[in-house]
Amino acid sequence: QWKQLENLYFREKKFAVEVHDPRRISVSRRTFGQSGLVVQTWYANTSLIKSIWVMAISQHQFYLDRKQSKAKIPSARSLDDIAMDLTEMGTPKVSKLVSLEAKNQLIMASNGSLISSGSQDSEVSEEQKKEKIMELKKKEKLLQEKLLQKVEELKKICLREAELTGKMPKEYPLSAGEEPPQVRRRVGTAFKLDDNLLPSEEDPALQDLESNFIIQQKLVEAAKKLASEPDLCKNVKKKRKQEYADAVKKLQEIENSINEYRIKCGKKPTQKSTLTLPG
Repeated sequence: QWKQLENLYFREKKFAVEVHDPRRISVSRRTFGQSGLVVQTWYANTSLIKSIWVMAISQHQFYLDRKQSKAKIPSARSLDDIAMDLTEMGTPKVSKLVSLEAKNQLIMASNGSLISSGSQDSEVSEEQKKEKIMELKKKEKLLQEKLLQKVEELKKICLREAELTGKMPKEYPLSAGEEPPQVRRRVGTAFKLDDNLLPSEEDPALQDLESNFIIQQKLVEAAKKLASEPDLCKNVKKKRKQEYADAVKKLQEIENSINEYRIKCGKKPTQKSTLTLPG
């Protein structure tokens, strides 16, 4: 019977009717300890399911309207009047379906659902609505907090990039009317050798080799410090020792290239790597 109806809804290929069965008693959270809820389900393609749902809620609306009209008009109506009502209610317009919410019914967004105020458990339905709204508000708050957290992380990354490059990236998030912060380039972020460390060679090729030697020497010193750090796990320590050994090997190769070039030019070879390598 219509008075036992709790809900009519469709989701994709599923159409379901929920009714209260006084012969069944349920203690589930959905029914809040009220009379048992029975769900009857049918499956078909989405367009057919939606059509069935539209016809079902239209027929239920007809039941509600007839119920109200009987309460207002005690006298019996003619068959012509009833036929006219059936004709009008049998061809509902889209606007009328959308306005069902104004008649104490809820049609959900992407799918379809009808929570009838004419059922026996209308108070439970209102409670379900409030619970759903509270749940959605809670999810919205969590998403907003997570979004703010990600925005702050993005700001920090952009500020670090600006300190390195001297220019604020376009990805920096700005509120309406907000100006990007002024950031000065951090001193020492660009790698530059002291001019006093570079040998004053007249030969450009030899000058380039000497510069490479000094740069590689700094890399060897840095690799040595990393390899000698305390409290390193076995794998990391082994990897850093290998990187240090590779850096030393490359330094010696650069020095060999320098000495070969010096001998070719009639100059004496050097032994910089054996004198400058840390012990």
